[in-house]
Amino acid sequence: MDQRRAKKQSLENMPEDLRMVIVSKVGADSALDYFNAIIASKSLCFRFDNRFIARDLNLEPLVKKPAQAKRYRSLMDSCLKANNVHAHFVTGMLQYFDSPNQFLGMHHLRIASKAGHLQERYVYGVLLMAIGQTEKGVRIINKLTDEKGIETVKNCIQDFTLSLYRLDRNVMDIYVTSFTAMKPDHQCQPPEINTACLKCYHFFLDI
Repeated sequence: MDQRRAKKQSLENMPEDLRMVIVSKVGADSALDYFNAIIASKSLCFRFDNRFIARDLNLEPLVKKPAQAKRYRSLMDSCLKANNVHAHFVTGMLQYFDSPNQFLGMHHLRIASKAGHLQERYVYGVLLMAIGQTEKGVRIINKLTDEKGIETVKNCIQDFTLSLYRLDRNVMDIYVTSFTAMKPDHQCQPPEINTACLKCYHFFLDI
């Protein structure tokens, strides 16, 4: 018996719940590897409408570009029903920027932020500041900076900019008001974010 056939038979002889755990772990690491696995073997074909698979499926490519999620509605629906953190973030971005229901968008972003993922925490904090809940947003950004450092926050800024690709970005009056309120005094204009004071720091984050 060749090695490939032996591996196939060993997979088929595994209990179903164990095979499902294996596929779930693969999907949590990479969505591409998950789809390759379910195509390669019938014994591993646990679809993404399976709640256990959908809950942990890695949607990082859609986190980076949420607009692309519009092409995968059934996948997003399954993952959202399973309380997938990435799905909450992507849905929140689409609802906030691409629909009139910004309240629902913030609801999904809050769920994603509470899960502790860096990008989700940063975006939620910034958008809180953008809608006028400045103190709450500042606390989230400060905590993230204290825990992970300024370089991590800088990376989040770049990732946030990329995630806005092909999303409608209508600037609300409340954002302009909030942004203006955070603008530093003309005598306090640090040359870069590393030298910014506590107030200027958050202003320069949003530029």
